[in-house]
Amino acid sequence: MSREWQVGIFGTFDVANYGDLLFPILAEAELTRRLGTITLHRFSYHGKTPSEWPYEVTSLSRLPDIAGQLDGVLIGGGFIVRFDKLVASGYYPPDAAIHHPTGYWLTPALIALQHGIPLIWNAPGMHCNDIPPWAAPLVQLTLEHSPHIRVRDALSQSALAQLSPTAQVEVLPDTAFGLPRLLDPQSPSAPFLELCSSAGLTQPYLVVHAMWGLNSFLQLWQTHAGQFEDVQLLLLPIGPVLGDHESVLGDGLARARCLPFWPEPLLLAELLAHAEGVIGHSYHLAISALAFGVPIFCSADLGTGKYTALPSHGRIFQLCRDQPIDPQWFRAQLGKQPVSQVTADAMVQIDAHWDRVAELIREGRRPTQPALNRYWQALPGVLEDLHSLLESQAAERQHEREQHQQALETLYRSNSFKLTAPLRHLRRTLNKWLGALRHD
Repeated sequence: MSREWQVGIFGTFDVANYGDLLFPILAEAELTRRLGTITLHRFSYHGKTPSEWPYEVTSLSRLPDIAGQLDGVLIGGGFIVRFDKLVASGYYPPDAAIHHPTGYWLTPALIALQHGIPLIWNAPGMHCNDIPPWAAPLVQLTLEHSPHIRVRDALSQSALAQLSPTAQVEVLPDTAFGLPRLLDPQSPSAPFLELCSSAGLTQPYLVVHAMWGLNSFLQLWQTHAGQFEDVQLLLLPIGPVLGDHESVLGDGLARARCLPFWPEPLLLAELLAHAEGVIGHSYHLAISALAFGVPIFCSADLGTGKYTALPSHGRIFQLCRDQPIDPQWFRAQLGKQPVSQVTADAMVQIDAHWDRVAELIREGRRPTQPALNRYWQALPGVLEDLHSLLESQAAERQHEREQHQQALETLYRSNSFKLTAPLRHLRRTLNKWLGALRHD
């Protein structure tokens, strides 16, 4: 008799951002294909229900009660391996006891190891994010006891691999490259056709990311719209939580259309899959376009951070804010084409990734508790040493302040300071007179 597997996936699935919302959908589809019946627990700071959200999200405040039931833990994807506090405006944990922002990735990883649950790094990224000294031992611990560590770009790999000579940190293309396994652009869905009809999309269209920074494209369209009379624009927010809105693109764009509502992730992906071209900044906007053979004109710097993983896929063009776009060149790039060999290879790698994830879940629990037990055993000593270090630093600062105060007092009592007092008084008086004369 087949069993029902319990799998936890951790990230920021409680925010209105296309890329973040995709990961649980992809994981559930791929693991169901390989394992059969699964219950996917999508853990984020704040709980959500299907009445208000594309799927149920479980608050991390419930993790301590649920963790022991899990057969596997997936960390990511997305830009979640981070330590800075400004993840999104007003985005903080529901309980002050949950550390921000490691509460939605590092703490769950440690809890998984404590329970012996297979810990899988599902291609998260760091994107030039530094690891502070206090966190390095904890991250090292999770890396060295994770049977499958995949990150989405070489920069993330380099940053994490430095923490451990034994951890096998490997690069895996973002799992969103697996979208074609979930959508068939040759067979438009009924919700897609209904949405196009309600939005007035009756011609081939370009998707325009509804955000700031697309000056060069907007200038192209405002100046040469007549050369694209057979093409409409779909102004589409990709991350409303990040401030995306159609209004930021201004008024008067010829043949521009907006949607009556923000679509759920797979419907949004289908809109991208049927576009003639995509213009924008979002990482997952770019990946979705590449996965379906749609050209992407990207305003992000393709030579920085996570974006360095994309140029090799081809048909991704760098937009510069103040550099005009040649309309004939732009027109020549439009239209779907077969995906590049790099993109096809990425899909094969992602399939192998999900095969391995399913295999690890089937293998069951792992003997990781002793390593965590040793860490907890050593933790009081670590905290004591830290407290001693802080006390020592505080004492040094107090000593420096006292020396500074003594030096000032010695100066004030010195004969030279007393003898030069009249001169200092004279200088202040002259400065006052000169100031008054300048104002006159």
